[in-house]
Amino acid sequence: MSTEPKSIPSQKIKESVYKIPIEYFKWGVYPDHFKIDLPHRHEFAEFLFFSKGGGFHEIDFISHKILDCSIHMISANTVHFLKRDQVSDGFTIAFDPQFLNSNSIHRIVYPLENEAFVMNLSASQFEYIKSIADIILMQIKSNKGFYKEKAFLLAMELLITTIANEVALHQLHKQDDEDRIIRKFKADIRSNVHLHTSVKYYAEQLNISSKHLSNHLRKKTNKSAKQWIIDQLLISIKKYLINTDLSIKEIAYHHQFNESSLSKLFKNHVGYTMTAYRSNKNMKF
Repeated sequence: MSTEPKSIPSQKIKESVYKIPIEYFKWGVYPDHFKIDLPHRHEFAEFLFFSKGGGFHEIDFISHKILDCSIHMISANTVHFLKRDQVSDGFTIAFDPQFLNSNSIHRIVYPLENEAFVMNLSASQFEYIKSIADIILMQIKSNKGFYKEKAFLLAMELLITTIANEVALHQLHKQDDEDRIIRKFKADIRSNVHLHTSVKYYAEQLNISSKHLSNHLRKKTNKSAKQWIIDQLLISIKKYLINTDLSIKEIAYHHQFNESSLSKLFKNHVGYTMTAYRSNKNMKF
């Protein structure tokens, strides 16, 4: 029985501007080397701009619905899986944060934490940040001027700083929206979902009734306690499927399930069998 991490495909930046490891890529342009239909990770960071939403983006095994006017940040070595609908539209900016912080042209102190995030913005907020990204694209196309490298990095710094400011505001609002019950419940299911999947157990940890917990969560998050527990259980299972070589039977045993029950639950909620998810077969979008 092995728990060694499995090999997950890893990408590198294929193009650069003025030998600076930053790449701007419009989706749907051939060849699309950013389209990989399986869980993978990068050696670089990415900003994904969704002008038109559709589909789901699984980041660190958490599934996010792709909405219009959203920006997804993928940090280096984060496992993600983009299941984009054909109607969705946008572009990717890929870059190397270490280079930005250490280059001799114009150093950028990278203000974002090394973790992924999703920001769903208003149309005006999105268009403002996109207009800065458009400056980067113009810099790429112009390829003129004595200070083109520095101008390019200054535009990149403006984009990163603007996004970092928006992320900070989002985090403040999120903290305001989450009360003690929600924070404690989320921490408990992250730590114990492989042992306990009943609402009653988590309600007892909070010294409240199961009904109170479910009603509170539904009112504050539009999800019941049971939905939260199942979502966290699926995250845990996906991590074991991708990061270990444990058999499905062993994964089921670790999560207090029999193999048949867990396989059925996974297929019903994820849309693939656990074997298909692990082997990346039949995953075409």
